[in-house]
Amino acid sequence: MIDIKDKKDCCGCNACYDACPKQCISLNTDNEGFWYPEVDKDKCINCGLCEKVCPQLHVDELKHNEFEKPVCFAAIHKNIETRFASTTGGLFSALAEQMYEEGGYVGGAIYCEDWSVAHFISNNPDDLQRLRQSKYSQSDTRGFYKEVKRLLMTGEKVLVCGSPCQMAALRRFLGKDYPSLIIVDYICKSITSPLFYQKYLDFWERKAGSKLISFKFKDKELGWRNLVKRFDFKNGKTMYSRAQDNDLYSTAYHGHIVSRPSCYDCKFKGFPRMADITIADFWGCEKKNEYRELDDNAGTSAVIVNNGRGLDFFKKIEKHIRCVPADINDMIPGNPALLHSEKYPTANRTEFFRDLNEKSIEEAVEKHLTYFGKSSGHGFKYKLRLYLRVWRTALKHSQYKPSVFFQFIRLNVFCKNVKTDWQNEGVIYPTPFTIIELQKGSLLELHGPLVVGSKKVKKSHEETRLLLERDARMIVNEDSHFDYGSDVEVFPNAELIMGHCGTNHNCTIICGKRIEMQGRVSLGRDVSIRDTNAHQIAIEGYKVLRPVIIENHVWLCSGATICPGVKIKAGAVVGANSYVIQNVPAHSLVSGNPAKVVMKNIAWKL
Repeated sequence: MIDIKDKKDCCGCNACYDACPKQCISLNTDNEGFWYPEVDKDKCINCGLCEKVCPQLHVDELKHNEFEKPVCFAAIHKNIETRFASTTGGLFSALAEQMYEEGGYVGGAIYCEDWSVAHFISNNPDDLQRLRQSKYSQSDTRGFYKEVKRLLMTGEKVLVCGSPCQMAALRRFLGKDYPSLIIVDYICKSITSPLFYQKYLDFWERKAGSKLISFKFKDKELGWRNLVKRFDFKNGKTMYSRAQDNDLYSTAYHGHIVSRPSCYDCKFKGFPRMADITIADFWGCEKKNEYRELDDNAGTSAVIVNNGRGLDFFKKIEKHIRCVPADINDMIPGNPALLHSEKYPTANRTEFFRDLNEKSIEEAVEKHLTYFGKSSGHGFKYKLRLYLRVWRTALKHSQYKPSVFFQFIRLNVFCKNVKTDWQNEGVIYPTPFTIIELQKGSLLELHGPLVVGSKKVKKSHEETRLLLERDARMIVNEDSHFDYGSDVEVFPNAELIMGHCGTNHNCTIICGKRIEMQGRVSLGRDVSIRDTNAHQIAIEGYKVLRPVIIENHVWLCSGATICPGVKIKAGAVVGANSYVIQNVPAHSLVSGNPAKVVMKNIAWKL
C-alpha cells in the first residue's frame, strides 16, 4: 500500500486515489496546502493497485519514447484573439480545436468557483476558454483518470494536458497504450501551494474591495515578457501586477519557497519525455533570426514532439498555426526547468509557511523574501552601480552637450523644486532643445525617471516644453517621457499625476486642476488632454475646471482630444481623432466626434 514517509516522494498526482477499488484512500492537506494520500488500513485489501499506478515508483519504466531526438517547432496560433486569450502562443488551443473537430474529448485544468484548480474533460468546444491558460497551482485530478479511461475504453478520441508527473501518472493508470489518446505536457518549473495561491487571490480581493470574477497569468496586454497578472472584479475594477512591481506571487514563486517538496527533486525532467507533445513558452526566441518573425511579444510557443503519433497530430493543426522548425538547444537556455529541478529556497521554508498560516500573505513575504527583480543590497556596490547607470543615462540623453548635462545636475541636485528618488532612479533627464520652467512653490516629485524631449530624430531642433506654475505639483510614479514637440503645462495650485506614461510627438497636456494618469497610458501623436476650458460660459452648472482621470492600460490614438471631466476606465482605447466628452467604459473602443462606444470587451497589447 502507499505509505508516504517523506513528502518529497509524493507528487500529489492523485492516481492512487482513483485506482483504489475500495475507496480506502483519503487525501489529507498539510499546513502548506498540499494533499497527500492516507490509507485506511482497516479497509485496505492489499491489492497493490495504488503502488502500481504511482509514477514516482515507476520512473525508469516510464522514461522512454519513440524519438531519440525530439522534433521541435516555434509556433503561434494564427488567430490573434486566441493568442490574447492564451498564456503563451495558443498551441494548446490549436491542439484542442483539432480534437474537437474530430469529435473527441479534451481534458485539462480549469478554475472552480472558489478559484481552486481541478482537472476537467468534455467534448464541448465552448469549454476551451476554461481549459486554456496556465493555472500555476496544483490541480485536483480525483476522478479524472477514471473518466479518461472510461472514454478510451468506449472508443472515444481524447487529448489531455497536464503537468509531467500527472501525465506520467495517467500512463501508469491506463496500463496500456491507446492509439486514440494524445498526451500533452508542459515544461514545468514547479507546482505552487494551493494555500499560498488562495491567500494571494484573497489579497487582491481585499485590495480591490470586491470579489474576483476573472484572473489570468501572463496577460498579453502589457506584454508577454512582463509576466503580467490581470484581475477583474465584480465592482468593475481591472488591476494588473507585474513581476517587477513587487508582486507577491512572483516574489514567492521565483524565491522557490512555495513549491511542492517533490518539485525540488523532480523525477520527470529531461529526456525522453513521457508525453506525445510538450509545449512551453519559447523564452529567448527573439534572439534568433529564424524565430523573430513569430515574435511580437504576444506569446510564442516552443513545441517539442516526442513520437510519431504526436508528430502526425501536430501536422493536422498546421491550418491553425504559423510555425518554423526549431532546435531543442535554442529552447533550453530560456527553459532550464526542462532539465533541472526547482532550486531549494535560501529562506526558511518551514518558518515561511508557519507565518503564512498565522499572518497575512504580505507579512510572510515581506519577512522572508527579497522582492523579485529587486536587489536586496543597499550597500556601497549597489549604490555605485545605480548612480553610474543614472549618470550614463543622463549623458546619453544630453547627447553629450555640456549645457544639457549641467542642467541635469542643476535640476536633480540643486533645484529645490525637484524631489528626486535616486534609489528608484527617480530623476529628470533633460534633452537638447527642451524648456523646463519650475516657478516658485512648484514641486516636481519623481519616483521614476522622466525624460523631457526624447527624440527619435536625434538632430531635430523641435522644442519640448514643461511648465509648472506657482505652487503647481507634478508627481511621476513610474518611468515616463515627453516626446519632442510636446507641451505640458500645470497651472497654479493644480496637480498632474503620471504612472508609466509617454507622450508622442506634438502632444499637449493642460492641467488646470487635476489630471491623473494611473499606470500605463500610451499617447499617440497630436493627442490633447485638458481639464480646463479656461473661460466661463453662461450655462447653469457649467464648470471651467473638471478633473480628468485615465486609468491603467489606456491607449489614446493619434489626434484624440480628451475634454474636462472625462474618466477613461482601464483597458480602453480611444480611436484616432476622437473627441471625448463623456466617460469611457473599461475595455471598450470609442471613436468619433463626439466619441461613442463602437466595440466592447476588447483586449490590446502595448
